[in-house]
Amino acid sequence: MAKFVSLEEAVSHIKDNAALLSGGFGSLGSPEELYSGLADRFRKEGHPQNITFICTITPGDKTESTEPYKGLNLGANKIAIDGLLGKVWAGNMTDARTIAYMIGENKIPGYLPPMGVMCNLIRCSAGGRPGLLTKVGLGTFADPRHDGCACNDKAKEAGSVVELMEIDGEEYLFYKAPKPDVAFIRATYADEDGNLSMIHEAYIGTELEVAAAVHNNGGIVIAQVESVVPRNTLKLRDIRIHNKLVDYIVVAQDPMNSRQCYATTKYRPELSGEQKLAGSATKPLPMSVRKVIARRAAMELQPNIIINLGTGIPSGIGSVAAEEGINEGLTCSVESGPMGGQVQEGLAFPGVANAECMFSQTDCIDLYDGGMLDMAFLGGAEIDSDGNVNVSKFAGRCIGAGGYINISQNAKKVFFCGQFTAGKTDIECTGDGLRINRDGAVKFVDKVQQITFSADYARKAGQEIMYITERAVFRLCDEGIELIEIAPGVDLEKDVLGKMAFKPKISPELKRMDARLFNEALMGLKNG
Repeated sequence: MAKFVSLEEAVSHIKDNAALLSGGFGSLGSPEELYSGLADRFRKEGHPQNITFICTITPGDKTESTEPYKGLNLGANKIAIDGLLGKVWAGNMTDARTIAYMIGENKIPGYLPPMGVMCNLIRCSAGGRPGLLTKVGLGTFADPRHDGCACNDKAKEAGSVVELMEIDGEEYLFYKAPKPDVAFIRATYADEDGNLSMIHEAYIGTELEVAAAVHNNGGIVIAQVESVVPRNTLKLRDIRIHNKLVDYIVVAQDPMNSRQCYATTKYRPELSGEQKLAGSATKPLPMSVRKVIARRAAMELQPNIIINLGTGIPSGIGSVAAEEGINEGLTCSVESGPMGGQVQEGLAFPGVANAECMFSQTDCIDLYDGGMLDMAFLGGAEIDSDGNVNVSKFAGRCIGAGGYINISQNAKKVFFCGQFTAGKTDIECTGDGLRINRDGAVKFVDKVQQITFSADYARKAGQEIMYITERAVFRLCDEGIELIEIAPGVDLEKDVLGKMAFKPKISPELKRMDARLFNEALMGLKNG
């Protein structure tokens, strides 16, 4: 049966060279005190050393440490310490940027498979299977013909985690399952017997799979909980993890380390699904370039479909749909598991207010891989002449793809939404078009630094792909990408072609973007 112990005792059981498998997803579910305890022990004792850190999406607050590699911020950033951290195997590092810089500077090996692959690899490890066979990642940086998930030279030197295979004439990737030694997970409550409940968490993460993988591999499972409740007081269906899968339980000493997400200090029952609350309707976006892009993307929506909205500019599409009254029957899904409701932005992401249902993170990914999504609206840091998109390696950081590859490879239609240029710009919406006063850096490059979305794979799969910006709209074609729309007030040569590192195909039917996109008034969009 699980033992209730101090933080110091719990982390004292972690040995040098251990593989640490952690739950948590960005701002949600972070085992905050366990990370602190591990970092504190290393500073005092110099042990444990050379930890391999494994997770699906790293917990963190999207900021870098003010004192490089000393782990002063939230989440997994706390263990970004030279000597403590020896290797990383994760689906995304956006939220733990201090670790991302360590990988980018080649301090430690970094492997960054797709997030959905990581979810299923943990499940494979729990089930005693050697790994995962899937098409997810073909043609991207996860493919061994490119980087094989290795995001720096040290990872390439350390060996491969994925192999290319052929079965019945079709290509697949085989990802090797990890063999973890220690688990860090977070729960809301533990009862006196050590059963764990996640009822206040804003998602159903991989905590069960994490605990099962470590337990079944003979390791130790350490859980952080908000508080302990009497035995037999938790409802059967509210118990997510049985006490036999848990070794040590630590009660958090600071309430801030048990909050649902970094964006709030108070429990929000509409995020956990305990209650549905009024007054959380999506607010209209102010008139801006972001709204122009979101509006143009919303023009592609159809009735009674399931969509996924990425963070940043794509997340505004839900607001536009609600404002235009075309959100009826439109169901938004987030890769953390919730379906329907209002997707939260910033540090509240991937939480969803007033969700209609909540799958587990791993089950949701399986549904994505099987083709559940009708449309996906995603961002893009770089787009190249072939139509490939990069969001996983830029600005000196290796951050990984998260659920991007699972989503973009398997949705029936994909729309990449973002500003045409990068960095600071000064672009005015004039009411019937655009005025570009100051432009940014080139995003449409000859060749992306890393392939996160494979245009060749999309062509073979017959996906419909579009690239939507505030001044130009492109579609994927056999020759690369084709310019099909241009904003009123924009000069084709100066403001579009002159800001691209390559010349796209130009449609003989090139037309102006709808002037209503640039006006404060409602567009009067119709769903379908």
